[in-house]
Amino acid sequence: MDTILTLPLVLAVVLVELALGGTFVSWFLERRGEAPGGFLKLVAAVDALAAAAAVGLAPALPRGDAASRIGLDAGPLSSFGQSLALVAILMVAQLVFAFVPARVFRNVGALLAMAAGVLALGVATVARPTQAPYDVFALLAPPLGALALGGIDAGMLLGHWYLVTPKLPTAPLRNASLIVVAAVVGQLAVVLVTVLRGDLSGTTQTGLVVAIGIRIGVGLLMTLAVALAAWWTARMNTQSSTGLLYVGLGSALAGEISARVLFFLTGAAV
Repeated sequence: MDTILTLPLVLAVVLVELALGGTFVSWFLERRGEAPGGFLKLVAAVDALAAAAAVGLAPALPRGDAASRIGLDAGPLSSFGQSLALVAILMVAQLVFAFVPARVFRNVGALLAMAAGVLALGVATVARPTQAPYDVFALLAPPLGALALGGIDAGMLLGHWYLVTPKLPTAPLRNASLIVVAAVVGQLAVVLVTVLRGDLSGTTQTGLVVAIGIRIGVGLLMTLAVALAAWWTARMNTQSSTGLLYVGLGSALAGEISARVLFFLTGAAV
């Protein structure tokens, strides 16, 4: 029952992660002059839709007694619900800027959208059940998840441009894959610290052990292997690399959902 109560919050956070990570990758690649215009528009549209879906979940976030029953702090949780509207507005603005020739609007829009996304994730982090709401590793977990999930989604979308632009350099696809690799390595470090601190010791006696297995085995180890393979194969066959990123998107999504369930039920940084 507790898991069901956290589901709207988990999904809202994961959607913000997707939008934030996608915005970062498109901004990063454009700063390097590696992002096709059509790709920027598509990623901005996906990010805006993800943020809008998160806003749609805001009324279903646990409140009052429901929040207290599962140990969530209702104050920050309410603020998170309000911050989703700001994220959505800025993501939609970023979509509009993607059609504007002036790059400066896209850069400023992306930075504002990313700042709002990081703020929203930070507020959600403080709401989790814990005696240390501002733990640095817990605060790092959702943004790293954003880079992994949003990064692999943006990389997968980028891969489709090689079907219509065969002469497009492989550097953008390889760089997107490396962003995911770096993010997952960071996630593994956070999980290692969490395990060493004993924050997951109590969960091994409950049904949450399945979520832990999915988080580590699928969400981290499998995603890391797929992202490395996508980076390696991009030099030789971009279609194969794109196919790998499809698989990685599924593993990263499963891992993030499992991680946020653990995050908001136990307070452990995973």
